[in-house]
This record gives sequence, structure tokens and C-alpha cells, in this order.
Amino acid sequence: MRFVKQKLILAVFIFSLFFLFSPSFFVSAKSEGEAETFFVEKGYDQKQRDFITFRLVKISEKAYFYIESDWYLNITDQERGIINQNLAVLINSFDKEIYPKLTALWGSEWTPGIDNDSRITIVFEQLTKGTAGYFNDGNEYLKQQSPFSNEREMIYLSTEILKGGLAKSYLAHEFTHLIFFNQKDRLQGVNEDIWLSEAMAEYSPFYLGYDTQNQNSNLQQRINNFSKKPSDSLTIWDNDEADYGIVDMFVQYLIEKYGENILVSSLHSQKTGVDSIDEALLKSGEKKSFLQIFNDWAVTVFLNDCSLGDIYCYKNSVLSNLRLPANLVVLPSIGKTNLSLNYSLTPWSSNWYKFIGSEGDLKLTFSFDPKALFALKYVLCEKKDGCKVFDFNTADPQKPELIINNFSQQYLSLTLIPSVKPRFSNTASLGEAYSFFVVAQTINEPSQVAQEEELIKSLLVQIEQLKAQVAKIQAQILAILQPNPPAACVSTNLFLGLKSNQVSCLQSFLASQNVYPEKIVSGFFGSLTKAAVVRFQEKYGINPTGYVGVLTRNKINQLLQIK
Repeated sequence: MRFVKQKLILAVFIFSLFFLFSPSFFVSAKSEGEAETFFVEKGYDQKQRDFITFRLVKISEKAYFYIESDWYLNITDQERGIINQNLAVLINSFDKEIYPKLTALWGSEWTPGIDNDSRITIVFEQLTKGTAGYFNDGNEYLKQQSPFSNEREMIYLSTEILKGGLAKSYLAHEFTHLIFFNQKDRLQGVNEDIWLSEAMAEYSPFYLGYDTQNQNSNLQQRINNFSKKPSDSLTIWDNDEADYGIVDMFVQYLIEKYGENILVSSLHSQKTGVDSIDEALLKSGEKKSFLQIFNDWAVTVFLNDCSLGDIYCYKNSVLSNLRLPANLVVLPSIGKTNLSLNYSLTPWSSNWYKFIGSEGDLKLTFSFDPKALFALKYVLCEKKDGCKVFDFNTADPQKPELIINNFSQQYLSLTLIPSVKPRFSNTASLGEAYSFFVVAQTINEPSQVAQEEELIKSLLVQIEQLKAQVAKIQAQILAILQPNPPAACVSTNLFLGLKSNQVSCLQSFLASQNVYPEKIVSGFFGSLTKAAVVRFQEKYGINPTGYVGVLTRNKINQLLQIK
């Protein structure tokens, strides 16, 4: 996490005077055990403090390691022994692995830096829940420019990470931000877009091999974050879990397919964000634009199938099982189809729309918001020969149509995968949504009477089968919705794609609330269940995401207790 502190801009001659006589350039010897007070960012500090006294516990070859004094002295001897043991491992890893390998990849931090000391400062403080660490570039300036500067190359980490197994990953992440300040802000004179800075910092633990060492790795956590909100924008940064999830999933793909040099080149460019990546791709000889690569990635997280080509899968074994469900669009399976759909996307986001049903030939007519550039791929899955990926030319106004002959007889599904880029980059930060319209029509129906009669007979058989299934499901619902239901029917977070007994309980409850007309109790959290959750959340004033989190669970269990 990078925290950028606002700095006071002074005249050049005043800056030079302060620079020349700054006390930072008279380095005093430090010794282990001494105490020192540093400014901290109160927004991340657990106790909302502006400054804290730290104890220097170790001086290594590359860094000073400080721990918050009061916290360190007030833990038990047993806890302190564990902390010291974990810290020793971390210090060795920083000197022998993290520092040399990351500086070889990205370049050096500013050294000897603002404090004229080749060692960096690493402090451990009690941070807010969910915050593993942060970097404040205000420390890289003199106090005359940044009044709360500690005037040193410095990163902050949570004391909590010294108890777990991800300390090396978090240290690598924050150290990467320190390097980037020197390579981008100081040497290139520009501020990198936050999303790209975080994406590169997320890649560092993987580069060092830390993301494959345990199942609860930083990368595995990011997979979970991404799966909960896959349509999040890559470039609009709200500093939430979904933001970290998507930048990690995308940077893994980008580097796997186009190499680390793309990011290294963009880091040393005076351009930032998407523009710097496009520049690096062009320099490498790559003909695809960032938008096209982003759309390829959107197909990958949906199919993740190397048989369709290397660009549509992850080779990384940790990511090999990542596959996103699509939003299901069911077309009428008898009679003519004439359906108008309106979708919208925020900049640098994607979505997945799977069409099934209909009969005869299927025609899709598109209309795209002129304020944005769209990339659109579609996936056709045949009943016999698997799936294939195709490009649709969104830039050709003369051909806004897609016609799939004999759709229902030959294909299982058609999935549209759009991605969007604003035509003017200054609108991206506003989070503006860009619309596109789809009109789905059947343009050629089977006309033979025999086919129609056969279809009717088949449908009548299906109706009888469905009646039997409905009766069975109703019996299951009655069995689940007992007069005295359990006090906590839903005790964990539930989301799209999950299959469990708790999902069955959720479906039964939603059916009793008249927000789930299908009343299918399957135990699988599909699109119908998600739509019912959205209706329930809207009914009770909860943010209608379709994700069953703490607020939704509490409301469900509250209503069960009342009943």
C-alpha cells in the first residue's frame, strides 16, 4: 500500500539552502536497543496516533528494524520469543533475497538517500485491521518541504505480520514502493498511477517465489478477492480488496504472456499507467494494444483453457483452476426472440454474458457508447466440438451485427465478453460508466409442422418432469423451513459459484421471503440465487451486490429468529 503525502513546494534556491545544511546529512551512529520517535500516518494507525516511540531491535546489512516500544515490551515473554524468531528469518530474507533480487529487477531505491545512509528504515507498528503495511513518500523530503517527514527511506509494517507466514510477501510489496519512488517520482519526475504501482508491488512476492510456498499465500488471497468482484475496474483505485484482486490477476497474466521487461520498461518511462504499458509493448515489437490484451485476459479468467491457445490460459498452477461464472441470459426456446438489453461498464473493466436458448438463427445487433473504445470477444461453445473464441470488430459502424446460424441446434451457448477504455483518459478517474446495447432476435425459424409437433410433445414431457421436480423441491423447502429454524441458518459468506448446505438453507429462506420465485433448492449459488439475494437486499436497504456478507447474513438470521 502506498500513501502519498502532500508536499510543500518551495523556491529552488530555498530548497538548495535547506538541502545543503539539512541535519539529515550529518548521520549519527545508531545502536541496537535505542529508542527513537517517528511520525506515523494516523489513518492507518490502530490508535490514531501521529507519532510513536520505536525500539531499534536489529541493524542488518541493509536495514534498521524498529518495533513499537510499548507493544514490544508489553507482550509476553513467549510471544516475544516467537516475534524475535520470525523477525530473524525476515531480516535474513530481506538482506539475502528481497533486497538484492528486487533491486536487480526494478532498480535501486534512493541511496544513500535523504538521510545519507545506505540502510533503509523498517518499522513495525500496530496498524488498523486489514492493513499489512504502507509507504509514505513524504519521508523522502526535508521537513521544510514535508513537515511530518522522518527524513529517511522508510516503510511501515504491521506488528501482526510478525505472527503469521506472509511477512516476507508484505515486506517485498512495500519495499517495491520505496524503489518505485526513486525510479519513477525522483528520476522520471512523474507520479505513477496507483493501480500500476500496486500491480508491480503485488508481483514482487511472486517473483521472489513466496506465492507458491503455502496455500494461504498472498496470491491465493488475491484470487479470493478477485472472485468476489471480478467486474471491478483495473484502474479506478478505491483501496479495497477487489482492487488488489484484479491488479494481481491481471499483472500475473501480463507478465506471463509478455515478460517482466514490459513492466520494467514502463517503470522507467516518463509516461504513466496504461500509456506507459502501451509504450513498452510498442518498444518490444508487440502489435497488440493494452485494450486488446486486457480483453484477452477477460477471456482467460472465464475459460482458462490452454487448448484454445496460450493467450487464453494461465500456466501458473496456482491460477490454473480460476474460472469465472457468466451472467446468464435465457432466450425463449419457442417462438420468435426479440430482446433488447442495455449493459454498462466502468473504464478498464469487463463482464461476461452467456446466451442460451432461442431457436433457428440468432442475430445480435450492437450499439456502443461513442465516448469509449470497446473491445469485444465472443465465445461459441458447440454441443460436440467444445468452445472457440472470436473477435468482433466494434469499430466498424457498417457491421454492427453478429449472426449465428442454427444457434440452438448447433451450440450450447454464446458468451459476450466486452472490455472498455475511455476515449479521453481524464474521464477514467471519475468512474463514468459506458453503455452498450444488444438486440437479440431470431431471424429464421423452423417451419415444418412435424418439427413443431415434435417440439410440443417434448415440451409436454418436460412439463410433467418439472412438475415432479417442483413437488420434490417444495417438500424439501417444507423440511428446511421448520417452525423453529436454527438461530444462525447462514453462518458464512456466500457468493456466486459456491455449492454447500448453507446455500440450500439460503435458497429456502429466500423462497419464504417471496423474492425467489423459482424456489429451486439445489445448494448451488447460481445466477437465479444471486438475483434473489439482490431483491432481498433491496427490500431491506442493503447494498444490492448479490454477495451474502455480514450485513445480509445478520438480516437473514434476525428474520429467522423473529419467525
